[in-house]
Amino acid sequence: MSKEEIIAFLVQKKNLTSAVQNARADVASAQKDLNRVKKRFRTMLIVSLLIALVTFTSGEMFLIWVIFVGVVCYFRFRDGKRINTTLREATRNLANEEQQPDYQKGMQDFPQKFYSYWTIDRLIHLVQENRATTLQEAFNVAETQDFQHDQLAIQQENLAVSKSTNSAAKTSAIANVFTAMNTRR
Repeated sequence: MSKEEIIAFLVQKKNLTSAVQNARADVASAQKDLNRVKKRFRTMLIVSLLIALVTFTSGEMFLIWVIFVGVVCYFRFRDGKRINTTLREATRNLANEEQQPDYQKGMQDFPQKFYSYWTIDRLIHLVQENRATTLQEAFNVAETQDFQHDQLAIQQENLAVSKSTNSAAKTSAIANVFTAMNTRR
């Protein structure tokens, strides 16, 4: 296959996966909205509980707090219900798009690991930039990049754990110094 034929083949595969990618983006967006509403609700509930603890002695303030919590719950459930409906529809749409005959047919002659819109887009760029001259080379380069990305993520996670451990050790050392000073007296 020539460079142009490989690119044309990959563009065709990319077009077959675009509807599924759009559906995945819709699901991710709805999930993000749902998480945002849940987080906002938790924050409001915690703040209202703190307000309740402070104002518990006053019956009038407690009534205002109960009304406030009721309003917050109403809006949270209303927004949550709307977003849940959107999420269900987006998930259903994703399942439908993944079951489309063209999408399924396109998957048959292509490695499933690489059969996604963004991965195919990356393969196209590898061929266009002459970093791969065959489709197999493009797959190998993409797989190597994925491996390197995974290794980098592991290193960053290990670095975060090390930083956390060092911070805990410093705190413990400081606490030990104060304890030693207090017990000495």
